Amino acid sequence: MKKLEKPEQIRLLLLIFLGVVLIQFGGLSMVAVVLAFVVMLALHELGHLLAARLSGMKVTEYFIGFGPRLWSIKRGETEYGVKAIPAGAYVRIIGMSNLEDVELEDESRSYRAQSYPRRLAVSLAGSGMQFILAFVLLFFLFSMVGSPSTDTWEVGSVVSDSTAESIGVSEGDQILTVGGVDVSDFDQFGAVVRSSIGKVIPVEISKDGSIEVLAAQVGERLTSIGAASFPGLQEGDQILSVDRQETTTWSQVVSKASQQETFLLEVKRTDGTVKTVQSTKAFTPLPPQQMAVQGFFGVSARHPLKTLGLGSSISRSASETVDLIGNSAKAIAQFFTPGGLSSFIGGAVEGGGSASQVGTGVSTDDENRLLSIYGVALLGSSLFESGAYNFIWFLVLINVFVAVFNLIPLLPFDGGHVLIATYERLRSFGGRQHRADVSKLVPLTWVVLIFLISLTLVALFRDIVDLPDFG
Repeated sequence: MKKLEKPEQIRLLLLIFLGVVLIQFGGLSMVAVVLAFVVMLALHELGHLLAARLSGMKVTEYFIGFGPRLWSIKRGETEYGVKAIPAGAYVRIIGMSNLEDVELEDESRSYRAQSYPRRLAVSLAGSGMQFILAFVLLFFLFSMVGSPSTDTWEVGSVVSDSTAESIGVSEGDQILTVGGVDVSDFDQFGAVVRSSIGKVIPVEISKDGSIEVLAAQVGERLTSIGAASFPGLQEGDQILSVDRQETTTWSQVVSKASQQETFLLEVKRTDGTVKTVQSTKAFTPLPPQQMAVQGFFGVSARHPLKTLGLGSSISRSASETVDLIGNSAKAIAQFFTPGGLSSFIGGAVEGGGSASQVGTGVSTDDENRLLSIYGVALLGSSLFESGAYNFIWFLVLINVFVAVFNLIPLLPFDGGHVLIATYERLRSFGGRQHRADVSKLVPLTWVVLIFLISLTLVALFRDIVDLPDFG
């Protein structure tokens, strides 16, 4: 083991200082996300290393991080170590292209001298390792943490000033019946509540192991038809007053709004904010209660986690991994279409877009919105704080997405090496081994790199000026 020289000691102290700063401003959740990324990419490169070793290739370096060296140790012909910038990892296999000079005695162990199956195995091993990691994470999730049960639900959150809050419903309670109707299915619960506008009905609740029956008057919120009656309102709004006169029912709203053409409406949004809107009647007469409003109780559902057995966990993990690979490939293909790229870049010109979902990755709500590493880190930090289930899913999604992205058939991605190896195999026949002139691909590789850097900068700009809501 090499002793740390003074410059290396300074770099190590600087790295520790930066770690402390990250903990101070980002919290342990941000540290967990950064470490998870480093481990993920280190395992990706470990896949290449193991495949190269098994194929008889010479591996000279395996480092975690980039930049100045902090620490290293040599075992056999390979040097292992850590570098100052924890932004990934790399492995060096000799002779990855015909541009590299290799000692004559090592040529037989170079990547370029190997058979097509061996080169293919090494090129695919990184993504393969990530697919395996995704499967292992999913297996741990389903067998140890659990999967949301579809058989039952409990209260996930309670809306302030709602019917639920007024009768003392709390997070974690189970609502068993409403008006004598079994509501073990949340959709059934919603249907019963929506049809019980303003009614006082019995609600059977399981709270801390005991069962209570409480009387509750169901509140009301605007339907899409009710909201359309007053320009500026939205479905789900609650009208609190008309021209400063308090209203609690739709009939009161109709009575007060019928007296004038223009009025002020004080409304409560679904997120709890209260706004005052200048409005008019869009329809005369206003729609009846049955069309304009629907019952509102004020709870969201969460499904308790239930662990699966060994066989079910393996089967579910395998099927989910396969589905995620397919979905990631589809999302990437859709993003790199003229429409997808123009929408993404146009969103930056317009100042951002709507909320995003999947990291270094692609969102579902903003036409394949690509997140920068900054956005991904914030998303991961938010999910870490929300619990193990969401954070593990985040790691799975990131693993699969990065693995599939690396298989794009262009250099410098692993898929570019797969394409070159396949091209050379197809051109080799009659005992002659064809070797592609990789120097001709250097300009294209630079174009790809510049394009990726440009996308990264656009994604970073969008995340800064219009940060997605991860709440």
